[in-house]
Amino acid sequence: MSRVKRKRTDDFLLADEPTDIVIITAVSEQPLEAHLVVLLPCCKVVFDLPRASSGKTTWDLSKLVLEGQSSPVSSAVVRQWLDLVYSRVDAGRQPPKFPSLSEAARSLLLFADAVGTSRVVMDALGDALAAQPGLALPVVVNGGGGGGEGGAAGGGGGPLQLELALRGKLYYYLKSYSLHAFDVPTSGKSYVKRMPVHTVVSGEDLEPFKVALPGAVAAALEGWLYLAGRLGLVALVRLLRDFFQAQLISSFLSILRATAAKVFSRRVLECMPHELLVEGFVSDSLWGPQLGQADVATGSKFSLVMNSEHAAAWFRVASGGQVDGDEIEATNVFKKGGGDNRLRVSVGGMTLAEHQAAMQEVLQQLEEEEAA
Repeated sequence: MSRVKRKRTDDFLLADEPTDIVIITAVSEQPLEAHLVVLLPCCKVVFDLPRASSGKTTWDLSKLVLEGQSSPVSSAVVRQWLDLVYSRVDAGRQPPKFPSLSEAARSLLLFADAVGTSRVVMDALGDALAAQPGLALPVVVNGGGGGGEGGAAGGGGGPLQLELALRGKLYYYLKSYSLHAFDVPTSGKSYVKRMPVHTVVSGEDLEPFKVALPGAVAAALEGWLYLAGRLGLVALVRLLRDFFQAQLISSFLSILRATAAKVFSRRVLECMPHELLVEGFVSDSLWGPQLGQADVATGSKFSLVMNSEHAAAWFRVASGGQVDGDEIEATNVFKKGGGDNRLRVSVGGMTLAEHQAAMQEVLQQLEEEEAA
């Protein structure tokens, strides 16, 4: 006889218990209320508050101004933080979700940091933010006017506002034409000239902003790398770094071409999570492509199997697809039809699998020693 499982109800144990902390904000007519027992393990500021001998403890946030802002923190931000904390013990409360690294997301992170939110809760917030499907990086590009399409706006002489997907897109722009994006991975099965290409900003609309575009993208990326690194949000730093690396695949047409010094500022490097610095050093030590550098001679003609999703997307084939190149006309530039990209050839060293295995061995050893 099969056993029918009874549907379980996840009741919040404090649902019928009175709240015992009142939270005052500058713009809310009604103060917010919460349970001390929920907040105490998650917030240092609450933990250090003097307790009321009778009645409810008061937490006055009416004069708390977050970094970079001119007015006190809003009740909406505090509510989001309460949802985040309560979601760990109450199935009926959902942590806030952000489709973009917006000012709202920044405000919640800054508030969580300002009130001494516990490491566990901060990590959960950062991980959830980084895992959000379609998470976008807002970019404001100042220029002489114009407008945009496909996620861009800026008519009436104002700035161009973009929402760049942090995963799943490979952007490139033609300085005299438009800002475009390929899907990653592409849906192509073989080389096709007319695979889907998304126009993010048309040429006429991009014209007043094309010179400022790379610097604006770099500035937005630098600001979020700094904040995420300072708050120790490793998953978010990884996502932002991966976005930077991915957009360099566009090579000559990259929206981040020649911006490395702007993205990796002193403050970004000083706040970079230690584990990412270690990973980068070990990876770089295991492979020095400059030591085995070789050039592809002009006049050569060969085929490439695109094992990377980004490289495949650039040449509009599925990952693992083969591209039969045209005769090489310029040293280290692989060309197929109207598409081309730079090649970097290195002789010797480990295979990719050996490289990854060696890295894992070193990092695992370090982790075990630190845990001992």
